[in-house]
Amino acid sequence: MSKINPLEMIEEIYNEHYAYLRNFLIRLTKSDEIADEIIQELFSKILVTPTIVYKVDYMKSWLARGAKNTLLDYYKKKKPVLLHDENVIESLLIDHRTPEQDVIINERLETILGKLSDTDKAIMLAKEYYGYNYQEISELLNLPISTLKSKVFRMRKQMIKKG
Repeated sequence: MSKINPLEMIEEIYNEHYAYLRNFLIRLTKSDEIADEIIQELFSKILVTPTIVYKVDYMKSWLARGAKNTLLDYYKKKKPVLLHDENVIESLLIDHRTPEQDVIINERLETILGKLSDTDKAIMLAKEYYGYNYQEISELLNLPISTLKSKVFRMRKQMIKKG
């Protein structure tokens, strides 16, 4: 399989994921301008070494992580502004775990996911791990949104009981 030009691929990635990244960042920052600035900075970093996109397996989650890290860098540069919005930094830093914690969490997830049907497993991974919304999952799996919501609710409830 021949690889397309990395710059063309980055443009495709940008076009495909821009709306998702922008919504993701607006939820964190409550600012259209900051969201656009972070996206521009993120893709500027990617353009420094464009062939990096060939190594990415899960583009959406990779971009979300990159956007989050770029946002952290942005806030570090603007420290006085941080004093007014502690919740943003707190929400960005909450998910830092040790490798040991990640192993334990992954083992628990594998056990729980192993008990689910293939469809339910696909729904949970798409929703919780990859960050797809109900509309996207509905289109991918050809299931009504109401069915997806009830399945996710029941699976979350089941996981809490077993957690």
